[in-house]
Amino acid sequence: MSSPQILILGAAGYIGGTVLVDLLKSHPARNITALVRTDGKQSLLAPLGVNTVIGSVDDTALLSSLVSKADVVFNFAVPFFGGDAAMQTIVNALEVRARTSAVKPVLLQTSGSGSIMYGSDGVAGDDVWKDTDYDRWESLPDSAFFHSGDKILAAAAERGIISAYIVMSPTVYGPGLGPGNKLSLQMPAYVRYAKRTGQAAYIGKGENIWGNVHVSDLSALYLILMTHALTSPGSTAATPGSHGWSNLIYAGLGQHTWKPIVSLIGDQLAARGDIPHTGAVSIPEGSGDMYMFGGNSFMAVSEKAKALGWRQVQPDLEEAVKLALPK
Repeated sequence: MSSPQILILGAAGYIGGTVLVDLLKSHPARNITALVRTDGKQSLLAPLGVNTVIGSVDDTALLSSLVSKADVVFNFAVPFFGGDAAMQTIVNALEVRARTSAVKPVLLQTSGSGSIMYGSDGVAGDDVWKDTDYDRWESLPDSAFFHSGDKILAAAAERGIISAYIVMSPTVYGPGLGPGNKLSLQMPAYVRYAKRTGQAAYIGKGENIWGNVHVSDLSALYLILMTHALTSPGSTAATPGSHGWSNLIYAGLGQHTWKPIVSLIGDQLAARGDIPHTGAVSIPEGSGDMYMFGGNSFMAVSEKAKALGWRQVQPDLEEAVKLALPK
């Protein structure tokens, strides 16, 4: 098929910018549109040659108009901006497009494993979720991170009018490739805390477990899912009446506990002369910076993603820390 019309929400962000750069390796810039919030973000994307529109996902009329022209929507902005109303607007516009389009529209939605975070004080957990635990996903409360928006996607997948995917990421690490934000949320939080206080720190026992994925491996998964959805539309979205959560894909490839990773951060920073103390110390839950968590958030590696050929190519988290903070 010819190159699809692609809309990216959040293209100046960490994950979105990386996916955009990877998309441009095989798709013409003229077929890619990015909705950005400011003139500054538009200027960042201009050298890439993609179409840019300045606006907000809170503008439902604009959002609906842009989505209605797209074969594929990558959503890295909602629910961080726009909330459930924007999410429903995207789904509605794609379902309307599906009535007249020769291509079954594809929606790839970013979510996070924070929705299943449990425990506290750095105590290790032993509850291993799977992305095939469909009834468990359905039973999560709306108060869980991302879940109310994820439910909108699951309902769309169950209707089967569009190919709607929830891509659930754990800790994302590695340098972003886009022209905008090149940093993740969690890892830099530990570095900032260490530089501010002179000592790296983890929460409680530091034995709490998180999944992880390199941002470039994550980007590869998005492109694999897009290609599969476009080339095999009948086998991707849940058929009407089946479980909508079957299109949830866990995007983690590794696991870590925080104490050894943060201790490594401390050692690397101290060796560089950035902080006076090596290693890391324990601090109470709630006393660290934002995105320093004491709970657990991990799942089994997705068999669904593996079946599509997804695998780890980039360095693991420990190696990535050494590369990011060379002595």
